[in-house]
Amino acid sequence: MTVLSRRAFIGVALTVAAGPSGLRAESPGSLPLIGFVTERVLPPRYLEAFRRGLAERGWVEGRNLQIESRSADGDLERLPGIVAQLIGLGVRLIVTGIGTPVSLAAKKATARLPIVFVTGGDPVDLAVVSNRARPGGNITGYGGGVVLTQQRLALLREVSPRARRVAFLRNLTNPIHPRLLAVTEKAAGPLGLTLQEIGVFEAAEFEDAFKRMQAARLEALIVPGDAMFTHHRAALVGLAARARLPAVYGDRLLVDDGGLMSVSVDLVELCGRAAGHVDAILRGARPGDLPVEESRKFETVINVGAAKALGVTIPASVRQRAESVS
Repeated sequence: MTVLSRRAFIGVALTVAAGPSGLRAESPGSLPLIGFVTERVLPPRYLEAFRRGLAERGWVEGRNLQIESRSADGDLERLPGIVAQLIGLGVRLIVTGIGTPVSLAAKKATARLPIVFVTGGDPVDLAVVSNRARPGGNITGYGGGVVLTQQRLALLREVSPRARRVAFLRNLTNPIHPRLLAVTEKAAGPLGLTLQEIGVFEAAEFEDAFKRMQAARLEALIVPGDAMFTHHRAALVGLAARARLPAVYGDRLLVDDGGLMSVSVDLVELCGRAAGHVDAILRGARPGDLPVEESRKFETVINVGAAKALGVTIPASVRQRAESVS
């Protein structure tokens, strides 16, 4: 009996010392299950970056880890139900991407399961956490900052120097857009810009929203990051082009699909880095003790074809610091 206990102890010690590789002998049903929930359907490169980050730390899907991915398809009202589904599946922790609403939905759903968020916004300013250095509770992650708002306005000013009256397209169901609107209004004044809110509840209202912009003689457009806007980006980008409104977006996916320009956090890079906190938590760290990390990489993207179609000249200073897409 004594010998058996000693061997069992040695086996456990070796497994812990070996780290994630020590879990390879486990059956699929016993592998740690990670929930990955997104606000909208993302290109494969986002989840691939997360998987790659995990693999670099010894966690290989199907070998010593499982990942269950879910998307709200741009409908923020579906998020609570999706998070509840993942909790019901018995996930070990939840990774939320990409954005603040999905992070808040997970935070509201559970105070027990660890949460690692990925967002382009400022997680303190948008009430995901109260402290970056020591977030406390069951949540930590990776975030951007409100400085992006100033950068988007400045880019719009450089590309469309004559524009003064700017539309701010707001999703009226997005809980963080009021704060983003306030921050954008504050930053617009010093640049000589006047902001006008144009609100919508659903994508079916996009066409009417652009009619309102034209009726108000608005000269440019800001489209903040939003799951619905990204999910229905083809319609949104097409309407902006027909209205001949220079637009700056909060998500580069709209520029990849024909929009004029964007300034955003490199969210693919953040997804890869999120594996760091996931690894630490799986090894026993408490989420609230892990500091929130900021983005190290921001990107300005210009769609050259869209600029030509609008008759917009991109200044040399912008071209030098921007990534171009055709």
